[in-house]
Amino acid sequence: MSPDSILCSTYSILGYDPHLQEWGVAVQSKAFAVGAIVPWAQAGVGAIATQAWTNKSFGPRGMSLLKRGYDPRQVIEQLIGKDKLGAARQLAVMDRQGRAANYTGNQCLAWAGGIAEPYVCAQGNILAGERVVKQMLAAFRKTQGKLAARLLAALDAAQRAGGDTRGQQSAALRVVREKSDLDGIGDVYIDLRVDDHAAPLTELRRLYEIWERELYPFVEGNRVVALRREKKYARAQKLHRDFSANAERLARKYPRDAQLLNGLAWQLAQSGLGLDAAYKYARRAAALEPSNPDIRDTLAEVLYRRGEIARAIEIERALAAQYPERDDLEKQLAKFSRAASAPRRG
Repeated sequence: MSPDSILCSTYSILGYDPHLQEWGVAVQSKAFAVGAIVPWAQAGVGAIATQAWTNKSFGPRGMSLLKRGYDPRQVIEQLIGKDKLGAARQLAVMDRQGRAANYTGNQCLAWAGGIAEPYVCAQGNILAGERVVKQMLAAFRKTQGKLAARLLAALDAAQRAGGDTRGQQSAALRVVREKSDLDGIGDVYIDLRVDDHAAPLTELRRLYEIWERELYPFVEGNRVVALRREKKYARAQKLHRDFSANAERLARKYPRDAQLLNGLAWQLAQSGLGLDAAYKYARRAAALEPSNPDIRDTLAEVLYRRGEIARAIEIERALAAQYPERDDLEKQLAKFSRAASAPRRG
């Protein structure tokens, strides 16, 4: 067996959100570290899942072909046609437009197969039956919300339908979107892996919920701000609407998570597009943790953004006096004070 050929008998799903321009792959397998081998995705290019007797090189090579303008079926023909173990491979490809195709070699172990439709593509091998793939597609279609949530729902539905007949071990979720990583430069929006676990889908969902609470506000809020800075106002407004809806959902789901509420408030305030919601979340966070200086600072920032500068100064002055070692609080107070002394227009 070639070093790049590893048995990943598994089920996977590719998905595309044309509204937010997100491409994603989700996968589960009775194999170790499936997330290191099967899923590939690049914003503006597409997504790939390479499995069964997995040829890992199909990921980067397939992406290269997509960039050159090959459609998904042509990508499969190019990769499988030149592969001596093609009959043992399973491959799914989606392009930048959400067009999809999949291939199952006739030497893949039963049950093996897949279904490709616009914006979604599901496949698997050594499954309990065709119902596993059909249930993945049905769950993806009926689930509302973000692409990641729809992909996770599809994996859960597949497992309920019997999943991989050998059992469970690892799972992964990867979603890409332009300039949506932590630094606002790369395109890896979500990249979560469970390499070895008795219940990998349960663990993967737990990790996703942590991502939602701890990283999502920061990543999403920064992207809205960046789009406005680039004067891409229509795209910023579209993403802000999605962010606002998800912020409200998260605030209802975790009503006593002060850090989440604080993060939502701060990020909404930075864009200047969600000040009423930011004020609501900041007040809730301050009520939950009234002595937390970071939360009080966020409330002051929100008030400043709303034009309530005197109240912002009152809070920040008290914070600066209580924590004289913190330069950030002094800088905030100076910013608010400059705004208060600036001549008014009108």
